[in-house]
Amino acid sequence: MANPYAMQPVAEAELSSMAREIVEAFQHSLRQQESDLATGPDVLAQLAAQVQAVLSDVAARVSMTEAPPMDLVGEARLFAVDIGADRARRGIHPVQSLRAATTLFEVMLPIITRGLPATDSAGALRLSRALHEAIMARVALASLSYVGFLMEKLQASRQEERTRIARELHDRVLHEMGLTLHRLDLHRHYADRDPEQARAKIDSAIESLDEAVRTVRGLSAELRRSVGEYGLERTLRGYLEANVPPPIQFSLVTNGDLKVLPPDVLEELYLILREAARNALRHAAPSRVDIAVDVGDNAVAATVVDDGCGFDTTDPDRARGGLPSMFERALLLHGQVELISAPGQGTRVEVRIPFAEAGL
Repeated sequence: MANPYAMQPVAEAELSSMAREIVEAFQHSLRQQESDLATGPDVLAQLAAQVQAVLSDVAARVSMTEAPPMDLVGEARLFAVDIGADRARRGIHPVQSLRAATTLFEVMLPIITRGLPATDSAGALRLSRALHEAIMARVALASLSYVGFLMEKLQASRQEERTRIARELHDRVLHEMGLTLHRLDLHRHYADRDPEQARAKIDSAIESLDEAVRTVRGLSAELRRSVGEYGLERTLRGYLEANVPPPIQFSLVTNGDLKVLPPDVLEELYLILREAARNALRHAAPSRVDIAVDVGDNAVAATVVDDGCGFDTTDPDRARGGLPSMFERALLLHGQVELISAPGQGTRVEVRIPFAEAGL
C-alpha cells in the first residue's frame, strides 16, 4: 500500500491521479454551487495549480519539514481565480474565497486520507490539520490581497473625485469668470458710445457670475454633505434641488426602510446615484430625471431614468462622465450596475447591492 504521507509535488506538465481526482471533484462542487470560480478561460489549469500547491504544502507539513515558502502574489490568488479581465480587475470577495476553501477541504480530505488504515486516527488527524493549515494560510493571503485591492480602488476613487472637482472648477467656474471679465471689458468699451449695449453687457456679466457662484455652491455642498448625517433620501433630494435647473423636472421615490442599510452601502449608493443624475444633467439634455430606491430584505435596488438623448453603450467612449467609478463602487460591495441606453431613447441606470453580504 502506498504511503499516504509521501505525496510529492506534481510536475508542471502533468497531474498525479490523486491531484487529477481532486481537481475534477473541486470543479464539480464549484459548478454545483454556481460559483464564479468554476468558469472562465484556463480554469482547469488554474485549479490544478492550486491543488498542486496545497498537496505540496500538506506533504511538507505531515513530514515534519518546513512548509514550502509561499509566493505572496501567486499564492494569494489561490481562491481568487482569474476568470476574465473584469473580475480579475475587481478581485474576488472574501466570502467567495472562504466558500471555495471550505469546498476544497471537504473534497480533498476523504481523498488524501483514503489510503490510511481505518484504525489510524492519529494519521487522519495529522493530515486533516495539515490540510486545514495549508488552505487557511492561503485564504488569509487572499483576504489581504482583497484588502489591498479595496484600498487601491478607494484611493483611485478619491483621486477621481478630486480630478472631477478640479475639472468642474476649470471648465465651468473659470469659464464663467472669463466670460464675466470679457463682458465687463465690453461694458467699459460701450459705456460712453452705446449705453443700451453697455447695460446688456453688464446683465450678461451678472448672469455669468451667478452661474459661477451656483457651480461653486454646488461643489461646496457635495464636499460638505454626508449621507450618515442627513440620510440617503434627504441628501439625494438636496443634491437634486441644488443642481437640477428649473426647466427640468425630477422625482425621487423611496420604498422600504433606508435605515437598515449599512453606512458603507448608503454612502456608495448615494455616490452612484448622484453620478448617474449628474451624467444625465450634463450630457443627456433631458426634460426630466426620475430616481427610485427600493430596499428589500437583503438587497437594495435603485434606478435613475432620464428621457434625454441617450447614447450607444457599445461606443468605446462610453467610459466618459464617471461611468467607471459607478461600476467600481457597486462591485466593491458585491453589487452591480446595468446601463440601458440607445441614441434618442434616454438612459436607464439600474443598481443592485446585496447589503446583507456587503457587511460580511
